[in-house]
Amino acid sequence: MNLPNYITLFRIVLVPFFFSFLTYYNAEHPFFRPLALTLFLIAVATDALDGLIARSFRKQTELGTFLDPLADKLLLLSGFFGILFSTALTLKPPLWIVIVIVFRDLLIVCGLIIIFLTTNQIRIRPNILGKLTTFFQMLTIVVVLSGWSYAYISWWITVVLTIASCIAYLVRGIKLVNNVPA
Repeated sequence: MNLPNYITLFRIVLVPFFFSFLTYYNAEHPFFRPLALTLFLIAVATDALDGLIARSFRKQTELGTFLDPLADKLLLLSGFFGILFSTALTLKPPLWIVIVIVFRDLLIVCGLIIIFLTTNQIRIRPNILGKLTTFFQMLTIVVVLSGWSYAYISWWITVVLTIASCIAYLVRGIKLVNNVPA
C-alpha cells in the first residue's frame, strides 16, 4: 500500500456518504444536495490526485490499477443511481441514458472476467476514449447536482462517449481473447 492507494481507498469510503446525501436530498433537507456535490467534487479531486502522485513519483501498483477504476465505477454508478432515484431533483438524465452507462460498466466488468478466465491474466489499461467518457460522466453529475439548466448538453455528450467507449472496449476485449494484439 502506498499514498495513491490510500487516496483511492478514501474515495471509496466517500461513496456511501455521497450516495446517502444524494438520495436523502429533499425539500426538508435542502442542504443535502450541496453536501452531495461537495463530496462528489472531493472524490473527483482525489481521483486526479492519486493518478498524479502515482505517475509523478512512480508509485503505480497492481493494486492501484485495480482499485482506481473500481473507485471510479462505484462513484459514478452511485451518482447516476442516486440522481435517478432522487425524487427532489427535477433536472436529470432520462432513464435510458443511465441504463446505457450501467450497461457499459457491466459489460466492461464481465469482459474483464472473460478475459481473465481465457487468458489467466488481467491488465486494466484505460484508453483516451475511456478517460474522456469518465470525465464527461463526472461532469454530468456535477452539472445535474449544480442545477445547470443546460445539463442536457453534458448528458448527451456523455451518452455518445459512453457508447463509443463501450464499442472500443468490446473490440479490444475480443482481440485479447482471440490473442490478437490490442
